[in-house]
Amino acid sequence: MSDMSTFNNPPEAAELNIKKSGRGRKRKVIIGAVLVLFIITGVAGLGFARGFYDKHRGDGPWGFMIGKIAGELDLNDQQKSEVEKIKDEIKAKMEANRPDRENDMAAMEQMFRSDTFDKQKALEHFKQQDAKRDEMRNFMLDEAAKFHSILTPDQRNKAVDKMKEFRQKKHDRKDKKEDRKLK
Repeated sequence: MSDMSTFNNPPEAAELNIKKSGRGRKRKVIIGAVLVLFIITGVAGLGFARGFYDKHRGDGPWGFMIGKIAGELDLNDQQKSEVEKIKDEIKAKMEANRPDRENDMAAMEQMFRSDTFDKQKALEHFKQQDAKRDEMRNFMLDEAAKFHSILTPDQRNKAVDKMKEFRQKKHDRKDKKEDRKLK
């Protein structure tokens, strides 16, 4: 009977419920705050990534690399102006080619969806893409030659060192990625 008296004691039970509900509220508030912080951080991170992507997307890898290297070469104002012209030319060319790339992909998708696959038509399509790629390669070599011509011999040596550094970082990232895949 004494066990029943402690079980049926309303003031103690009420006090216990208040303590439990207080902890529950605190927990809910903390979880809610963490979730809000997580969401805000995620949105901010996506915004940063999108801004970075938008800023460098049109420059292409060469334009991005030229800008990155040029930023570390102590260029004079005229050289900086020339580098910006080169980057703008690359960006304009990349933007001009974007609709063609999208149309090429759509054409290949359509060929593959059809009931029969026309190998000859696909080969012609690839020949056209190869011609566009060759044109772009020549354009980029011309832009690289322009970049080379505005640099002093010392700046060219520093640029090569930076290119090696970028290549090594890319290789290291690739190795890490492959290591993670193997685990």
